[in-house]
Amino acid sequence: MKTRRLTAIFVFAAGIAAVSCGGDDDRTLTRVFSGPPWSGDERNTYRLVDEGGDIYGACVLETDVDAEPGRTRLNRLCANEPLYRDDGTVVVESGTLVPIESSRTRSDAENDKRVVLTSRYDPPLVRFEFDDNGDVRRTERELPEPSERSPEPGYYDDESLLWLVRGIPLEEGYEASYENVSAATGQTFTVDVRVEGMETVKVPAGDFQAWKVRITAAAATQYAWVEAEGAHRLVKARIAGIEDVIYELTSSE
Repeated sequence: MKTRRLTAIFVFAAGIAAVSCGGDDDRTLTRVFSGPPWSGDERNTYRLVDEGGDIYGACVLETDVDAEPGRTRLNRLCANEPLYRDDGTVVVESGTLVPIESSRTRSDAENDKRVVLTSRYDPPLVRFEFDDNGDVRRTERELPEPSERSPEPGYYDDESLLWLVRGIPLEEGYEASYENVSAATGQTFTVDVRVEGMETVKVPAGDFQAWKVRITAAAATQYAWVEAEGAHRLVKARIAGIEDVIYELTSSE
């Protein structure tokens, strides 16, 4: 396993920061999440692979459906031990994935650095806090509200993306837009999703028939492959950033 920083393991932050300035057009926003395909707690483990096929980290995605009454906690725990970690968690409404609060902690033991990003939702606002080794900055942004064009606008926290794609209508040609809320950039921006079709995907956990989902925002395009049957587990994902990172499912509990 290569020892290097986890520079691109999550989600839109690196690719969007330079080009996004909040809600940017008049596309129709919808609640793309139709419902949770999981029926209980989960723990799915992934290896992180670069474009050359080298393994340089691992991630665990945990779903805690009974974290609080009516609320589910989603944990993303990623590491290149022993030096670098990038962990995120978001609490959402169980049936809708509408976010309540989220946090992301990036730590670099080699340079004794720790950054904590938080988002607290108080519609129609989301409040961001960026804590860089005690240097704290705060800002807030407006969340989308119902309009004639978007009567039921959807917004979701960046940390929930790898669960969100599991609960969209998985049928070829489905496409829609929602608002992504990113504490890493302190911005909200429109994301387009499209189900491109079904493919056979080979990962360490086995061979799967999976729906290929394209996720696009400004200049950044990600891909997720979602298991066609059962709980629609995330089988594979390609996350764009400074360099692309590929998630590959290795085991499930």
